[in-house]
Amino acid sequence: MLRKNLSDTQTRLLLILMIPVLFIILTVGFSSYYTSKDILQQELNEPQHQMLTINMHSIDEYLMESDQIAVKLALDNDVYRFLTNQSQYSYQNIKEIYDKLTTITKNSSVIQSIYIYNVNSDSFVAIPQGFSSSSATFNDAEWISVLDEFNETSRVVKYRDLPNGAKYKGSNISLFRKINLKGETRGVVAVNLNQAELFSKLNSSADPQSNSMQYILDQNNTILHTTKNHTFDPDTVQLVNKEVNKGNLSDITYNDKILLANQMESDFTGWKYVSVVSQESILSKSKTIRNVVFVVSLIALIIGGIAIFFIHSVELKPIRRMKELFSVDGDPHYRRDLFHLENIIDDLVSDHAQLSQLIKKMKVEAKSKFLYDIYIGRLMNRAEQKEKWQAYFKEWNEDNIQLLVVSIDNYPFWKENVAGNYRSVVKSGMENILTEVLSTHYSVEVVDIGKDKMIIIIQHLEGKINVINHLKIALTHVEDILGFSVSLGLNHTGVSLLDLKNAMNEAEEALQYRLFEGYGNIYTKADQQEEDKETNIEKISSLVKSITLENPTQSIDDVTTLFQLFHESNISPELAFYFIEQVRKVIFTENKDVTNSSFITAEEIRTMNLQDIANVFKGIISERIENIKKLNDSKRYVMCRKMIQYMNVHLAEPVGIPEIAESVGVSVSLASQWFKEEMDDTIYGYFTRLRMERAQELLIKTDKKIADIAFEVGYQHENSFIRKFREYKELTPGKYRRLNAVIENKE
Repeated sequence: MLRKNLSDTQTRLLLILMIPVLFIILTVGFSSYYTSKDILQQELNEPQHQMLTINMHSIDEYLMESDQIAVKLALDNDVYRFLTNQSQYSYQNIKEIYDKLTTITKNSSVIQSIYIYNVNSDSFVAIPQGFSSSSATFNDAEWISVLDEFNETSRVVKYRDLPNGAKYKGSNISLFRKINLKGETRGVVAVNLNQAELFSKLNSSADPQSNSMQYILDQNNTILHTTKNHTFDPDTVQLVNKEVNKGNLSDITYNDKILLANQMESDFTGWKYVSVVSQESILSKSKTIRNVVFVVSLIALIIGGIAIFFIHSVELKPIRRMKELFSVDGDPHYRRDLFHLENIIDDLVSDHAQLSQLIKKMKVEAKSKFLYDIYIGRLMNRAEQKEKWQAYFKEWNEDNIQLLVVSIDNYPFWKENVAGNYRSVVKSGMENILTEVLSTHYSVEVVDIGKDKMIIIIQHLEGKINVINHLKIALTHVEDILGFSVSLGLNHTGVSLLDLKNAMNEAEEALQYRLFEGYGNIYTKADQQEEDKETNIEKISSLVKSITLENPTQSIDDVTTLFQLFHESNISPELAFYFIEQVRKVIFTENKDVTNSSFITAEEIRTMNLQDIANVFKGIISERIENIKKLNDSKRYVMCRKMIQYMNVHLAEPVGIPEIAESVGVSVSLASQWFKEEMDDTIYGYFTRLRMERAQELLIKTDKKIADIAFEVGYQHENSFIRKFREYKELTPGKYRRLNAVIENKE
């Protein structure tokens, strides 16, 4: 029977047609799955790599900052005296070290505690424990065995187990730096780090359906930190770690999951940063397509076999049978089979459309990332720039590209008036308005680079259209519809692909002229004239230095005068922002009365004009004046002022903290506490500052010998005075006198 069927020409023709069609369908199904898988892995790998780089650099910055602090402590004079003192330890020396450690830990969010260990005397100075005369009495001394691990290096960063009772003082992650004196190891600085702050950039996703995880391994492949995720249990982490060590970063299979991994190693610590993503949810649609194609192919094969058998059973010609099989007016049985096949094909097409939409969305994101990488200077390789441009912008030319930088005016005010969860929506609306106006005559691509800014690249479609007119219309629409203004920096002439970075810089420089000329305008570098070199820079610099929180009333007048000079002096915006930043640091950074809600960053200042900046500065200073008035009414403040008055009267006398406290009739501890809380400084530090300020005045205004000046400000020995003056001004008294003499001669 089979031989008879195969001998028929029509049967062989049907088989010849059916088998290639079946093969083509299977090939398309499986190739689409694996092609989609490869594309998605490539697109996922780069964001993974970049996220690991960002996290690694963030953690390394914390560790390098801590290492710099350890180096400074290793070179500190008080620490040197502590390590080299052969006799009984000085209370003052221990106190000085303890105060420095206290200041460091308070000013650093990542440093939890610091230990300084004297190898020869087996003693410690630590914060918060204080002084311990031996390791037997120090509750976290097991780490001193790290001395055996230094070898050729002077720094070790490691994970360590804490002894019972030391967890609130020590830390599992510590940075150790060896202190060598004359070729001999005399001490160790241990900086214990706050793990929560150190690894804060690797916080777990708040999304319960998150399919990614990151973890960190030390040099011994011990897991230091893992982001929590329900998809990845400890067994999964162990398997991934084992596969990554073998060099396998993709197609790691575990419990029917396909995982994609990425790994980076820090040059500073030797730690390995690993990121893992589950590909199951991403590839599920592609798998569905593959399976459906397989089922459809199988059904087609079965239908073909039945067709062959049925053709010969009724002795019908193949062409007629094909017509009846695909005819909707034929037998209902065959019509039902056609409907079933049609539904399967509809599902197949629908799934393929969804996959295409996903790839299209990822391509849009890849475009934005490409332009953002050029903006931040991460993508500098010319060959790579051309390759990615051809992949993402193949319909664009590589020449005659115009670039715009759009910025929201007075961003602090805008941020205050737009709810956080609504800001992205408002910025999307701004993007849509700009795109809609420009797209009538230009190809347009917009990249949101965060906070107040967007970058737009455009290329005219036909002829050369005046882009300025279109931009004016767009800015008007933004203000009318959204209720806020934006300014725009424009690279006036078209540039080539390889000059995009320079064009971005030029547009941002042009945008800085918003400081002088106000909001809602279009700025081009070509429109700006070269600054007049004969300016009031010296007067401006002097005014900036005079603005302090010690005399806020005068500072308000100085701010007013300063901003008038900015208007009158023909200086560049960049130079003006430099001086403004010095004032901002004094007002916001050194002012403990400033709340988080009123704090303005240097980047936010650059979105404001001169008038608004001046108003903000004067407003903060006015608040300072009100706070000072309130402080003047307090008893503790009055007592502190009396102590300061006593200091001024007895500058030349060798008085100490006990005499100063006795002058107001309170104990030393209470006087120290009040003074620290009200004046934000210690009694000793404030008294020293008064003496140094008096010494500066005598050095500049008199010709007295340095030894006489030292005696007049309470120092019995000239060398002690010189050392303290150098700590305060970073200059010796003689050099300070000569430097100021030169300045006065110039004036």
